[in-house]
Amino acid sequence: MRTPTANELLAAWEQGLDQSPTRRALLLLTAGSSDVAPDKLAALPIGVRDARLLRLRELLFGDAVAAVSRCAACGDPLDVSFHVHDMRAEQIEAGDPEVLTHRLQLADYDIAFRLPASADVIAVSSLDKDAARRALISHCVVEAQHDGALTAAGELPDTIVAALADTMRKADPQAQIELAMTCPACGHDWIALFDIAAFLWHEVHAWAQRTLHDVHTLARAYGWREADILAMSARRRQRYLEMVRA
Repeated sequence: MRTPTANELLAAWEQGLDQSPTRRALLLLTAGSSDVAPDKLAALPIGVRDARLLRLRELLFGDAVAAVSRCAACGDPLDVSFHVHDMRAEQIEAGDPEVLTHRLQLADYDIAFRLPASADVIAVSSLDKDAARRALISHCVVEAQHDGALTAAGELPDTIVAALADTMRKADPQAQIELAMTCPACGHDWIALFDIAAFLWHEVHAWAQRTLHDVHTLARAYGWREADILAMSARRRQRYLEMVRA
């Protein structure tokens, strides 16, 4: 993982404007992982992908996170702050297919499965919620046996599918980051989900808007090309902006 250049990050942002959240996450990850093929990134378990997005967030914007949430009971806004390193769960390293294959043995079923990846989410994105959930599980089943005989993943009963989903969730804790919240106004406690892919995209979008405005200001003031302005360090660019505005 490395810090993308300003030009690389802007290119990823521009490509992602009309894309799904999953594809946006992969575009950002690709910008910071030039040594890894995009299809390899798409095959990473969601938790491994999100751990890398957390690292990318550190590289781009630092470890401290400040956000605003809203109370699930009274609706009051509340400030939320934490550190990226506190959100990391222990991860199995990607790349070893034996490590990444899990088993569930329940009743008369013996199922080998892998954890869901971005490619699986994209593949089922056109389906409605319930159908997508079952299709996602089916995508991840490597082999299923019932009473010792092979059975199709699509023919698994709902109870087994539910058990598989729960087992997958427990096997990939980084895929669902939970924050314990307490409202200072009404005292309500609840668990909020922190979606690093969506949060980082929001931050990159805001950064891109500011950066384009800065490029416009400097290009108009000095006649410089966009590529030359983006090639500057953020500190040098800011110093020129201060002189233009003085």
